[in-house]
Amino acid sequence: MKSQRNIVYQITRFIVSIYFHIYHRISVYGTEKIPRGRAVIVASNHASYLDPPLVGYAFYPRYLKFIAWDKLFSFKPFGAFLRIMGTLPVSQENKNSSAALLRQAIGYVSGGFDLFICPEGHRTEDGLLHPLEGGVAIMALKTGAPVVPVYCAGTYRALSPHMKFPRPCKLSVTFGDAIDPAGIDENLPDKEKRRYILDRIEEFYKAEDAKDKEKYPLKPQRA
Repeated sequence: MKSQRNIVYQITRFIVSIYFHIYHRISVYGTEKIPRGRAVIVASNHASYLDPPLVGYAFYPRYLKFIAWDKLFSFKPFGAFLRIMGTLPVSQENKNSSAALLRQAIGYVSGGFDLFICPEGHRTEDGLLHPLEGGVAIMALKTGAPVVPVYCAGTYRALSPHMKFPRPCKLSVTFGDAIDPAGIDENLPDKEKRRYILDRIEEFYKAEDAKDKEKYPLKPQRA
């Protein structure tokens, strides 16, 4: 398992740790479920721009490479920062770009890097879970890397797509049981193997989302 240890990553992690602890009173659960000694694919729900740094903080001292919307790279200084942090741009419109990104991501995981991905593809606009895209399952099956589902609670309340500034809501990160491709029946067709992985991720998301919404019922968000 490799890492892109660099001073920018460490400084950023220090800053966001202060922010998350003071402003959002963060809690982290289930880190013992992350497989040791091998690269993993961390698959997070996606309700806010807070999700990637939140999971990156919780995953430390291991480092993550991230997949992010290519438009975030349009402001060159921020784009340079994202690249230093190990972020890979993906286009939501360009299928050729997405295919190239998939190949690159598979190469990173095969090379021993841990990878962060949001299977929903984009932030939820309504606070509800959205259908999962198949890229995460393809990566797992191509590389043999376990998928670790992770649920970020409170990020939609803190910074939904409709907000300009974050609110001081409590946040938590919960890691689920790893989904190891080696544990899937090898006689199943590839389509069913992919479906199995996506179903396990979705089950975890729904269970955690139900707990969160029972405690904090969904309310309309205002900018």
